[in-house]
Amino acid sequence: MSVASSQRPSLLRVIVAYGTIFNFWEEIRSNDHVFAGLILLLVGAIGFVANVIGVYTVYRCRHLHNSFGFLCLSHCIANSGVCLTFAAWCAPTTILEAGLQLTSSTLGKHVGQVNIMFWDACVYSHLSISINRFICINFPIQAKNFFTTPVICVFIGVPWVLAVCHIVPYFWVNECFIYYDPMTWTWDYAETLCGNYISIYFDFYTGLGVFSAMFVFDMGTLLKLKIIHHKAAVFTDVRWRQRKQETRFFCQSLCQSAIFGIELIFFSSTFAWVACHAADGLILDLFHTRRAFKVQQKHDTNSANFHTIQEHHPQPHVAHAGDNDF
Repeated sequence: MSVASSQRPSLLRVIVAYGTIFNFWEEIRSNDHVFAGLILLLVGAIGFVANVIGVYTVYRCRHLHNSFGFLCLSHCIANSGVCLTFAAWCAPTTILEAGLQLTSSTLGKHVGQVNIMFWDACVYSHLSISINRFICINFPIQAKNFFTTPVICVFIGVPWVLAVCHIVPYFWVNECFIYYDPMTWTWDYAETLCGNYISIYFDFYTGLGVFSAMFVFDMGTLLKLKIIHHKAAVFTDVRWRQRKQETRFFCQSLCQSAIFGIELIFFSSTFAWVACHAADGLILDLFHTRRAFKVQQKHDTNSANFHTIQEHHPQPHVAHAGDNDF
């Protein structure tokens, strides 16, 4: 048997497999709900994983064991909550084309309530991070004394307290609620006076006001960095490295602020909503995660070297009082 003839069955199997995959993909694309649900599932899952990695990054990187890092940690937790809601609730109900009997039920309304809480925590965490960068860049000496453990706890806790305050009206599930509509792929507010009030004032205007405040703080920080750039020659090496790290933190914060601005513009779009929170986590990963894995690799290498030394040079046993006690 020739080589060419022996390869024909394998080639045929590849063609058949490709055709099967292509037909399956075309079938998915022909069903808009399945296609949209899978996209929400994919983006939500990626966002959740990215933000969990962000939490791990803050834990592993010593240069993030400060006020900025802990604020990022809180922000990643809020982001992961939003992404998980989309992946675990919006995606399945969209794929299964669940009716409003489920998504607008009491359970569906409480899911919307929790989602809004995580979203508001993200909003106010953005502002906390912008204020943190403004203080650290403009008042570096005073910032070291200002950001004590209690103050950091306040900066982390206030966004969550405000987020909980935002969702208090949602406990009146018959008048104030938000639910996901799997047929239109949108989050809809209650068509009541309370629903209109919370959608306009509690969510949209609040987000717009927070973004405006963030813009003011970020522009103030950017102006200070421009002034610092002209004075760079008078800095010592240590001071310059500190400034470089603070600038890097600010660049990360500015990128995340831009993502938040995009989210406000496309707030009614479900995909843009979850995509922005996924991108938020990816930005932190791009800035810091590589260093976290380098730290982990170095730790593993040192541990392996230590155990190797212990095996080749065992320490003599020193008897202590109580060693032979039973």
